[in-house]
Amino acid sequence: MKNFFSIAMISLFTFGTVYGQFVKEQETTMSLGNKYSYYVEIDGLSKKDAEKAWKEYVQSFGKLKYNKKAKEYYLNGAKVPMINGTKTVDLYTRVDEGKGQATVYTWVDLGGAFANPQDHAQAAEGSRTFMNDFWIYGRKIAVSNELASEEKVQKDLEKDLSKLEGKNQDLHNEIEKLQEKIRQAEADIEQNLRDQDDKKVAIAQQRKKVEKVVDKLNNVGKE
Repeated sequence: MKNFFSIAMISLFTFGTVYGQFVKEQETTMSLGNKYSYYVEIDGLSKKDAEKAWKEYVQSFGKLKYNKKAKEYYLNGAKVPMINGTKTVDLYTRVDEGKGQATVYTWVDLGGAFANPQDHAQAAEGSRTFMNDFWIYGRKIAVSNELASEEKVQKDLEKDLSKLEGKNQDLHNEIEKLQEKIRQAEADIEQNLRDQDDKKVAIAQQRKKVEKVVDKLNNVGKE
């Protein structure tokens, strides 16, 4: 029985660690002081997109509001079963812009105390799961944005290729037209040479006629 219990505890610990592998936790300063927080770093997501993703993610839990002075989002009286069962919690969230990523901090107020692993093991594990699920949600958005960006690059490259192929066809058509002009010019040259030969013959014949007329002129009065 003791071995079974040990194995069960190890399995539970491993599951919790793996499932919440993207969630980090520490005490962090927020509007109500230095409180225990759970946070995720989402690569490829801007602060603006992370805030939009958070609004979408928590919309089913209640009405999200924003504390402009503290730069925090808060959701009071939210029912998040994975964190606190049927009891409500207050969620506070801040999104920080990082280099190529957004960091999303969340504080879970259970009602007089903020969820932490020392005092609220179950709520802490639920908070990890909650934030881990958000990390997955955010990363899907980030990767979808990356995909859209890469697809746009691909589309632009395909457009460039299409233009190059069209230009290539135009050049081939131009060459064909020029080759036809060359063939026509070569034929015209041949015809020109034949015409020259004909003219030379006509000139020779005419020259003889001229000579006869000259002779006739010279013989006028001598007959």
